[in-house]
Amino acid sequence: MPIDDEDFESESISGDRQLQLFTDRHEFTRRFAFYLNEDPPREQILYFFGDGGNGKSLLLKHLQVNCCKRFSPQVWQQWRALPESKAAEVADFVRHAEPKTYTPIPVVRHDFGLIPIKEDKPQDRFYGLLMLRRNLAEAAKRYKFKFPNYDFACFWYLLNKGESDATLNQLFPDDVIQLVTPAIETFAGFPVVAQAVAVIKGIVKLSGIKGVMKLIQQRLGVSDETADQIRRKDIDTELRDCLPKLFAGDLNAAMAGKNKPERLVMLFDTHEKMWDEKRNSQGATFWYQDEWFRRLLRALDYKLGIVVAVAGRDCPVTQLRWPNASKFPIPADYIDAQLVWHLSPDDARDYLHKVEIDKTDLADAVIKYASVNPDDNWDNLQVHPFYLGLCADVVLAERRRAIELLASDFSRIPKLENKTAELTDRLLLYVDREVRLADALQH
Repeated sequence: MPIDDEDFESESISGDRQLQLFTDRHEFTRRFAFYLNEDPPREQILYFFGDGGNGKSLLLKHLQVNCCKRFSPQVWQQWRALPESKAAEVADFVRHAEPKTYTPIPVVRHDFGLIPIKEDKPQDRFYGLLMLRRNLAEAAKRYKFKFPNYDFACFWYLLNKGESDATLNQLFPDDVIQLVTPAIETFAGFPVVAQAVAVIKGIVKLSGIKGVMKLIQQRLGVSDETADQIRRKDIDTELRDCLPKLFAGDLNAAMAGKNKPERLVMLFDTHEKMWDEKRNSQGATFWYQDEWFRRLLRALDYKLGIVVAVAGRDCPVTQLRWPNASKFPIPADYIDAQLVWHLSPDDARDYLHKVEIDKTDLADAVIKYASVNPDDNWDNLQVHPFYLGLCADVVLAERRRAIELLASDFSRIPKLENKTAELTDRLLLYVDREVRLADALQH
């Protein structure tokens, strides 16, 4: 499974190819399958943590693409009874199961590490949640989830902030815009030919925000009591702080309804990006960075079948100290923390076989080179997925030039902290001049 694209984009192996080459991590696939198939649903947050480059992002992609499957009780009972020592067999079954044996589970993946673009700001406590809402509506389109209270609060916030027509139109799913359009037509006294959001903005200028919001409230089906509570909140502090709870409340209601999936999966990647340059902050400042995310996780009702898996570099219990947060702590009992560690030599050899690096002495040399403890005996080697992937890229890049590297080319093993730079430099020798120039400009 080696290369983790949160740290390095493989020159030789595409994202789709990486999923095909996914190696090991059988215990995580098995554990995830239990979350989707055991009844009653587990009431924990599945958190994968570990060093950068160990493959956490690729693991989440694997779970998203290959493992969001709900099996019939008869099928699942055959596999759940296998002991943990048979995790590889269970994982292989889940990955390659015939479509007729399972029901696909809707899944949404939210990556905190994405570069913010316009209104897509994954870390932001307002726009990040709204981004999740749009993506979740798309992922669970067949179930037609509604978020009436949350949407009402967002409209109230954005109209008070004077957001542009274009921004509003980008932020809300089409079904929400279509829902409020008839009310706007009634208020305006003429058919809405232009985009509904633009008409909303025009009416706001004529009648004020309250008049438009009353119509939106009616179309969304928000109670007078809830609408009044939302309108009474301070826009910049109280309202934004309550949005995660409103979002979770609407999602809980949808999952408690009749037309809903038996499970809903929400994946959150590169959690450490919530801090960025504020990584060394302390106390309340540190915990504030992901407070909106903790508010959301606390408010979800996992008994309804909502499955949350998070990937980040730090253990949420011992390093992020979620149970000790000054506000909105998450108790340790609600966290299923799983360390994503290095690969064994056997798993590393399996990966090399998949990329057609089968020559025994070369494979052994690569595995040794990519280990974080190359001086230990063979059985104790811990192979770093990131380094292993880079080594494979180097070999494959040379092979495309009709040059077969030898074991001796990996005989000198640099210090651990120098491996990334050395392997990257070696790889850049084999790529086009344009790629080398781009790398130089970035650094």
